[in-house]
Amino acid sequence: MNDTTTNGTTTNGTTTNDATAWTLDRIRAHIEQGLPLVPLFNIDVVEAVPERSAVRLREGNHVTRPGGSIAGPVQFALVDVAAYALILADRRDEHAVTVDLTINFLRPALALPLLAMATPLRAGRRLYTTDIRISEETAGRLVAQATATYALSGA
Repeated sequence: MNDTTTNGTTTNGTTTNDATAWTLDRIRAHIEQGLPLVPLFNIDVVEAVPERSAVRLREGNHVTRPGGSIAGPVQFALVDVAAYALILADRRDEHAVTVDLTINFLRPALALPLLAMATPLRAGRRLYTTDIRISEETAGRLVAQATATYALSGA
């Protein structure tokens, strides 16, 4: 866990933009205000702690494609938000940006809600790589797996 000291440096040596904790409520508000696709697609951050994050995709007008499956770009947005929420919880770096995101669609996602769970794979000084798995929440059926790498700001 990354506890912030009074000078804004975490116990693992990374810096924060301030000593204020990134609580779940603060992470939700930051993501909803800064990422306009989140309210459009009905994406909710349901958990964000340094070890993992969980993001839910609810019913909405803009999430399905012809045939009823959940559109790939919507799932792409879901994993990117899950990775960003994890980085906010772990590194408190609101200026981190996606540098690579690879998604493997394993089967059509047919039932909402979807749940994306992100966990850290490697948390370096400059790059932060996460594993994200998307499942149909009710059935628990895995529909996609992604790997996202973010560049940390170093701020």
